[in-house]
Amino acid sequence: MAIENSVAFFPCRDIQETDAFYRGIVGLRKVQEQSGGICRIYDTGYGYWGFCQYGDGRPIPGGPTGVCLSLNCRDEQDVDRLYEEMKAKGAPIASPPQKQANFPVYAFFLWDPNGYRVEFQRILLEDQQLTGGRKER
Repeated sequence: MAIENSVAFFPCRDIQETDAFYRGIVGLRKVQEQSGGICRIYDTGYGYWGFCQYGDGRPIPGGPTGVCLSLNCRDEQDVDRLYEEMKAKGAPIASPPQKQANFPVYAFFLWDPNGYRVEFQRILLEDQQLTGGRKER
């Protein structure tokens, strides 16, 4: 297949606040700005997330029943380590690390400035690990 990577775009309320969260708190690297800076793209390590401040009043699909952005960790210790790191940075924690009741994952959640829930997880079933795009270390 000729696809080399992917970008998922999400509307945001304030691009400066969103940028400060994803770079300063989460630690993602900004790889591109578009349209005079109102759209920014971040490298998750295995794909890209773009956030755009459209200014046209479109709804933000955040909140408890909205979009969840998930980042997969190497193991449960990485989940715990990142939780402590995010907590120390003052991140808005939605829930502490724990085995989730409805899914075979160990995870914690943050709220981003737009109301998107950001998950840091480890999939607990080896046969369900997501490894696409990973480079050997």
